[in-house]
Amino acid sequence: MPSYLTIFSATLPVFLVIAIGFFFNRRGWLNEETEVGVMKLGLNLLVPCLILNLIPGNPALQTLSSAGWAIGLGFGLIVTGFAVAWVVARLSGIQRGEGLRTFTICTGIQNYGYLPLPILVEIFPDNPGPAGLVFVHGVGVELAMWTVGLAILTKKAGLKSLVNGPFIAVLVALGLNFTGGHHYIPGIVTTITDMLGRCAIPMAIFMIGATMSKFFTREILHDAVRVALSSIFTRIVLLAALMLVVAKFAPVSDDLRRLLVVQAAMPAAVYPIVLSRLFGGQPEVAIKVVLATSFVSLITSPLVIAWGLTWLGV
Repeated sequence: MPSYLTIFSATLPVFLVIAIGFFFNRRGWLNEETEVGVMKLGLNLLVPCLILNLIPGNPALQTLSSAGWAIGLGFGLIVTGFAVAWVVARLSGIQRGEGLRTFTICTGIQNYGYLPLPILVEIFPDNPGPAGLVFVHGVGVELAMWTVGLAILTKKAGLKSLVNGPFIAVLVALGLNFTGGHHYIPGIVTTITDMLGRCAIPMAIFMIGATMSKFFTREILHDAVRVALSSIFTRIVLLAALMLVVAKFAPVSDDLRRLLVVQAAMPAAVYPIVLSRLFGGQPEVAIKVVLATSFVSLITSPLVIAWGLTWLGV
């Protein structure tokens, strides 16, 4: 099993790239137009290319049931995460009007895509299975976010937002995978998608840091301790333990277990910061959650991953 130092060396560069993105934005070296352009480039081209390289022919997706379990657990664990986060927030005294709904959706969703992917690639360099499941699992996560999560925030769902570049790419990639169509794709096409897909991860991680910086203001210091401690306890302790237990006892493949272990170690997702801003939430609460869980997970992630892989025997 990978040691703590091995896993730490795999996770540290990811957080350092986030820090670089944060620094660039704070220095004013990224304007609004550049940020929007980079995000659109990633969403509509680079990430779909990455997905089309990871999924077709992946050994972890040889059956429909493997994809079904990945999507189903992605949805179910996030919905459960919302419930747990809501309860902890109420017990902590966070009320409506103080960011209860924002805390719930932000703490309930882990950073499920761009952060765990490079860690999985580094930890399992000879096994593409866990990395190939990341975006399939992410379909379930996004389904939960745009239905239950958005309903919590606004009392309505936004299924139209699911129809984006990565979602379409997952459907196409799964179709190619299960029909064997990927065997007939010309080599020049796979070379191009491979070249573009390799750009997706570092660019996305960099933009995570830039996004965190964009919403970092003095207002987040208000009530920061209570929100930070509550989110850390929920995301890093309770929900991590839940995901590890599910990984241990659910009748799923070893590759999906490996993915769930890494997912369990992740901090809160960044996108709910934007979601709360767009749909009437409190972005300052979301940024407190993201910053607190991200700082703590820098230390705890290698511990959770190392222990989880050992406990599961994968």
